[in-house]
Amino acid sequence: MRGGGETTDVPAGYRSVRSPAAVWLTLPECAEEIARGETDFLLAGAGPRDKRPGSGRGTLARFRLAGRGVVGKRALHGGLLGRFLGGLYLGRKRGLRQLQLAHRLDRAGLPTPEILAFGWRRSLGVLHAQAIIAREIPRAQNLYEAARENAPWRRRRVILESSGSLVRRMHDAGFVHGDLNVTNLVVGEGPEGDRLHIVDLDRGRFVRRVGSRQRFRNLARLLRSYEKWIAGRWRLTPREEMIFLRGYCGPDRSLLRDLGHRLQSYRRRLGLRRIAWGWSVSAASDEGTPARPQ
Repeated sequence: MRGGGETTDVPAGYRSVRSPAAVWLTLPECAEEIARGETDFLLAGAGPRDKRPGSGRGTLARFRLAGRGVVGKRALHGGLLGRFLGGLYLGRKRGLRQLQLAHRLDRAGLPTPEILAFGWRRSLGVLHAQAIIAREIPRAQNLYEAARENAPWRRRRVILESSGSLVRRMHDAGFVHGDLNVTNLVVGEGPEGDRLHIVDLDRGRFVRRVGSRQRFRNLARLLRSYEKWIAGRWRLTPREEMIFLRGYCGPDRSLLRDLGHRLQSYRRRLGLRRIAWGWSVSAASDEGTPARPQ
């Protein structure tokens, strides 16, 4: 990509628009408001952090754009990079990659919020601030939020089975999520009831074939986040855990036995982590701002 011009790396339908403070790739219906600068606020300042589960690293802004509900978010580094760079990135690859992955997941029939616009502004030499605007999921709840509700058994069963099925379809389509946890599977209202969505794609990747080791590691990461954020207060019953696994494995009983055994073995090795999690989650809950699941 050069300047604010067109690029063959951008999915069809997006156009380049300059606002008072930034350059944006946007769908045409959002172009006029973006050009007036109505979304530039997402790229302003240092990028506040909202560490409640489900918010990721940056604060989610909910507003209306082109007559529809949207969510916007400033991109922020995590870990050590976050301490030094905050919300500054080399070039514009991060946001563009997320746009490409969302487009590819949609073509594969996997539900993920449509990205309406991706913007960037130069901040320091080759470093840029970046922001993404996506269509809002109606009545969105991530799995952490859904677990906190005393939902009827039938709804819990549907969510668990649908979650397992969606992760399986994701793997079968060749996508490995870079941060699969209880906040990145989101329940939304669909025409036929609850519908699961995959979010926070930028660390993911498509591969030719997702092997058994990659599948297990993705599921183990999801189990780890469940053990950290949910199990201490709203633990699933063995029957409910099996519903999720059956959603993932389908009729393959051999895979069900193998994954069940391996995940239980992995869970037993989390003992020391649970002690640390118990302290950090409790402290974070007392402050009202729990840290992001890892």
